[in-house]
Amino acid sequence: YLFKLFDDTAKALSSEQVSLAFRDFHTDTGWLDRRVLRYRETPEGNAFLSYEPAGVRGIFVERDNGEIKRLTLALPTLILLGKGRDYFLWATSARRVTANTKLAVAPLPNTGSGLQGKICFGKNEVPESRAETLDAVWNLIFNTPFNRDQANNKCHSEPVDVRKLLYQIAKDKSKTFPAAQLLTSSTTVGRRRRHVARHSVALGLNHRLNQSQCGLVG
Repeated sequence: YLFKLFDDTAKALSSEQVSLAFRDFHTDTGWLDRRVLRYRETPEGNAFLSYEPAGVRGIFVERDNGEIKRLTLALPTLILLGKGRDYFLWATSARRVTANTKLAVAPLPNTGSGLQGKICFGKNEVPESRAETLDAVWNLIFNTPFNRDQANNKCHSEPVDVRKLLYQIAKDKSKTFPAAQLLTSSTTVGRRRRHVARHSVALGLNHRLNQSQCGLVG
């Protein structure tokens, strides 16, 4: 490789020298404004932070008898963090998401307890976290049926099974998700993102051990 310097001279470098020079290269967009809040590339793997605005949309839910039912219902703003092939989902009552937005537990099954939030995709194939796979991950979340796994402690009124709340919201044809149902914390988006960045390797290992036994219906 020939690299041109600022004084117009050139220097020849081997492939090994080029690889060594860029092995610790990091890119990070910082905080953005819209659906892609942040995107980061590092030698350890890529990560993105995204959100889906609050609104009425369709999801699929598996009943206890195995029947798959499509529900049209209001959902709160959802926040998705992807790192490698690990994905985490939270909610917020806020319309605009920033680093200082307070997180709530996502009122959906198949996510880790409390603010752990790791999505269990079951046997579904999950893409790597990249800018071009963002839509595919959101589509997987909304188009793959949620089942009874990890359905507890996701809302106030139905602590045993959040699906009952989802059925009721769909039945009532509510235009907005009832914010009072959210289990909101004092933890912010920025703080949780940093926590996941530090601990996601261990979290991913523990959850992949049971990945085929839980989660969104394949």
